[in-house]
Amino acid sequence: MTTSRRIGITMRVVVSAQGERRDALARDWPVLLEALGRRDDPAPDWMMLPNIGQAAVPLARRCGVQGLLLTGGDDFGLTPDRDETEAALLAWAAEEGLPVLGICRGAQWLARQAGMELVPLSRERHVAARHAVVWQTPDACAPFWRPVLPGAGTAESVNSWHGWGIGQALPSTLRAVAVCPEDGSVEALCRVSLPWLGLVWHPERESALRDRDAAVLRRLFFSQAG
Repeated sequence: MTTSRRIGITMRVVVSAQGERRDALARDWPVLLEALGRRDDPAPDWMMLPNIGQAAVPLARRCGVQGLLLTGGDDFGLTPDRDETEAALLAWAAEEGLPVLGICRGAQWLARQAGMELVPLSRERHVAARHAVVWQTPDACAPFWRPVLPGAGTAESVNSWHGWGIGQALPSTLRAVAVCPEDGSVEALCRVSLPWLGLVWHPERESALRDRDAAVLRRLFFSQAG
């Protein structure tokens, strides 16, 4: 029997012409998530988490959040309210051992949370472009993610929307699970001792959901019981 986990989804910050700060989620995400469920499965269970700093943690706890999806958008340092919110949520997820999937900025969060600095990348290769990624062995990843990760040497084409990236020198707490063969930058990574996975590409921006991305997202949102 398939059951849904309630997943908290983080949002970008948008500032109106009047200076009002608003939280926003690209409509691509709700469209993708509605398409994610299969006919005999429950619908994905998710809620948007506002950028309210440390207060996002008790809110997520009260609402029964069982995992996190950290979405893209906003360079680090430009939206301190979002930075504080996602840092607090990640600290909570680490304490509770919750599954986390980071997309683009969200994947970069996994690196920053482990003490890494981002590195500048070729904008021609990585901004509004497509390039290959080559998967590495997933053996060092937490068992939670291994069933949906391909074997070493598998190559795929992904979209790319980031001018800053994750360098090759990872700390012992992280493992690269996919790299860009053209410059060696990390395109997917995992935490060794936590069920956390980061993808630097955007599944929600594809014209059709790719099978690999669908498997990863289903792993986050659904569990098998019974």
